[in-house]
Amino acid sequence: MNTSLVLPLVVAALLTGGAVWVAYQAHRRSQELEEKDNNLRGELARLEAQLREQTRYALRMRTEQRGLTNVIRFLPNLVRELNQSELDPRRIPTLLFQLAEAIFEPEQMLLYETRSPGEDLHPPELYLREQRGLSEVPAVLKRVRVGEGKIGWVAENRVEMVTEDWLNLSRTEGRNLADNHPMIKPELLGPLLQHEEEGERLLGVLCVGGLATRSRDEKLMLQMVTNLGAIAYTNARNLSRLKDQANKDGLTRLLNKRFFMQRLGLLINTSEREGRALSVFIFDIDHFKKYNDTQGHLAGDEVLRGVARVLEQSLRPGDVPCRYGGEEFLVAMPDTEKADALRVADRIREAIASHAFPHAASQPLGQLTISGGVASLRTDGIDSTELIRHADQALYQAKAAGRNRVLPYRGVDIGSDGKDADLYDTGTVRP
Repeated sequence: MNTSLVLPLVVAALLTGGAVWVAYQAHRRSQELEEKDNNLRGELARLEAQLREQTRYALRMRTEQRGLTNVIRFLPNLVRELNQSELDPRRIPTLLFQLAEAIFEPEQMLLYETRSPGEDLHPPELYLREQRGLSEVPAVLKRVRVGEGKIGWVAENRVEMVTEDWLNLSRTEGRNLADNHPMIKPELLGPLLQHEEEGERLLGVLCVGGLATRSRDEKLMLQMVTNLGAIAYTNARNLSRLKDQANKDGLTRLLNKRFFMQRLGLLINTSEREGRALSVFIFDIDHFKKYNDTQGHLAGDEVLRGVARVLEQSLRPGDVPCRYGGEEFLVAMPDTEKADALRVADRIREAIASHAFPHAASQPLGQLTISGGVASLRTDGIDSTELIRHADQALYQAKAAGRNRVLPYRGVDIGSDGKDADLYDTGTVRP
């Protein structure tokens, strides 16, 4: 071989190998850089995702903190108001909505109540007590049967439900329940329950939707709202029942004498302050002792209850009746002059006389009747004691005139010797 050709070939081979090696190193370096770049991009994406998650978490924490701050600020006043001895049950929905608004910042809220205890409806129903967020309320939402839709299901099963719970069909025994209406957003649904010895009594259902604040403990927060509502309703009803027992006659369910005298005093003060009329009507049952003696005291009690029912049905709005004692009844008639009071009183007398009381035909007058008297503020007396005393004198006159009648108090005419007035004010027990 020509030696002159070997050197160039060796040099060329060396150059080619060097170029290949350089290219390989460059490629390897490029791969390493690309891998580092990919790693950096991945790490950057992870950090960005972590930052977004931390941002969301921080936002959620701030939102929850804001809700918690609102609750802490609002709750003491709410509990104080819900625990008032004079709490009006009509005020409770507003207070519950204020608390739910402080916690969840919702777009809409609906509070359903069951019927009052003793109103047995079949099937049971909920009725919409109050709502916020709906411009109009469809008829289908005003009354909801227990078991109907999501609202009725919560009432029937008495458990709290959030949005995610409805997706788990095992919670609803495989039933895919529909909303009660497209207008509502039942994101949170909770029952109001009164716990009693014999079990739980359903008081209502709270529906909250369109939440601006979602909490990890939103179900517990919902339970707090519904529990406070249930306690408030229970306390208000128990207090009302206690007041009813304290202020009403146990037999007739009319006001008792003690509470009626308080009411009459307030009515007189109002009438005097505003220059308005007021009259009182007192009556008793004619020959009631004879009825008791011949028919028995249980039958007499039934007559007293029956007279109270007829009395209540015959009164006008605003009239205040009471069982004054024994077979005696008393009615306060605000804004009523004596002539109008006499007409109302005589209508009551006629209603009682025409009522079919048991054994009424055995009475001396052939029917069960009443006698009464009417007196009016200012013309016949300036306070409750004087008014009742003068109405009672008119009642004596009605008895003396033959019973089954109502007479006005006339007082003592000028020039009279007053003997008749003394006769009617002796305090003798009437037969």
